[in-house]
Amino acid sequence: MMITKTEKLLLRIGANLHFAVAVGHLACLFFLEYAFRAYGIEDVMMQLCGGHVSMLYAFTVMLAVGFAIAGLYALSAAGDIRRLPLLRLVIWLVVVVYFLRAVIGAYAVCVDFSWLQFNSSLVPAIIACCYLPGLKR
Repeated sequence: MMITKTEKLLLRIGANLHFAVAVGHLACLFFLEYAFRAYGIEDVMMQLCGGHVSMLYAFTVMLAVGFAIAGLYALSAAGDIRRLPLLRLVIWLVVVVYFLRAVIGAYAVCVDFSWLQFNSSLVPAIIACCYLPGLKR
C-alpha cells in the first residue's frame, strides 16, 4: 500500500524528532547529574547502574543510539532509505511504547503538574502520531 505525501511528511517529522532527542541525550552527557536531578530520576539511575557513574554515561549513549535507530526506521517507512529489517514490527513497537509513555505521562501531569513532565509526555504522543502512517507500509 502506498503512503501519501502527508504521511511521508509525518514520518520524516517523527524521524527528525527522534534525531533531536538523540542529540539532546548526547548533549546531556556534559551535565548528566543535573539532567537526572531535573527529571527526578537521579536516585533511580544510580541504583540501576549500581553506583558506577560510568554506566550512567554508557546508558545515555545507548539511549541516544536507540533513538537515532528509531529515526532511521521512520525514514525507511517513508521510503527515503532502503527497507530496514523488521520494519513493521519496529514501527508498531515505537507507536505502542510512545503511546504508553504519553498516557503514563498524562496521568503524572494530572497528579502533579510540571512543564517538564508535560513536555516529556507531549513529545512521545507527537512521535507516536507521526509513526502511525508507517503501519500502512
